[in-house]
Amino acid sequence: MMDHAQYRSAVLSDPNDPNPELRAHREVCAECAAYTEKLLGFDARLSRALRIDVDPPKTAGAQPAVISFAGRPRRIKGARWLALAASVVLGFVVVGMVWVVPSRSLAAAVVAHMAGEPDAWETADAVPKPDLDAVLEDSKLKLMPKAGTVSYASNCRFRGHVVPHLVVQSDSGPVTVMVLVHESTAKWKQFDEEGYRGVIVPVKGHGALAVLMKDPHADAATVTRIAANVRESMVWTP
Repeated sequence: MMDHAQYRSAVLSDPNDPNPELRAHREVCAECAAYTEKLLGFDARLSRALRIDVDPPKTAGAQPAVISFAGRPRRIKGARWLALAASVVLGFVVVGMVWVVPSRSLAAAVVAHMAGEPDAWETADAVPKPDLDAVLEDSKLKLMPKAGTVSYASNCRFRGHVVPHLVVQSDSGPVTVMVLVHESTAKWKQFDEEGYRGVIVPVKGHGALAVLMKDPHADAATVTRIAANVRESMVWTP
């Protein structure tokens, strides 16, 4: 079944996509249904903005503005020029949003992924080392014992790639760690989404880590400390 991250990636491309899998996910997921409503609302506002039609000015003697397309000058009368300029500016805003939304949504995608694996938190028993090594193998990674007991390890589909999803038992409780070798971030980024407190951690040459806890008493300092310990416990293999 389609997960939250796959759904949101699809509707970002086309909120009106009639794909029955998207409709089925929306019918059972209130969060994604609300997310889609927001996107559709933005689309409607954008469509109305781009349909603005302004009559030419009636002021006697008003001079038309001149704009050049592919080197050929065209004359556009005053108010229509303003409408065109507003549309161009709006276009730049929309392009900016296309770039900003995916970047901002990394933390949200990690949190959404958690909803698809509720059993990840159910045990504190250690994953057998051969099973853990097998999960980490494709990421060319080994985890030293000082990271803590790994109680869950799975290879998961995330934003078009298969990535390790771990749960580590820390002295402050269970912590989810996702090894995102296909993502990148220039600096540590803390987030607080839907009850999860977490941080996106840059790993030079190896993408990023997402480290998060679901604990109302967890603070940013605790999550950051645990994330630093996990990162220091990782050994990257050739």
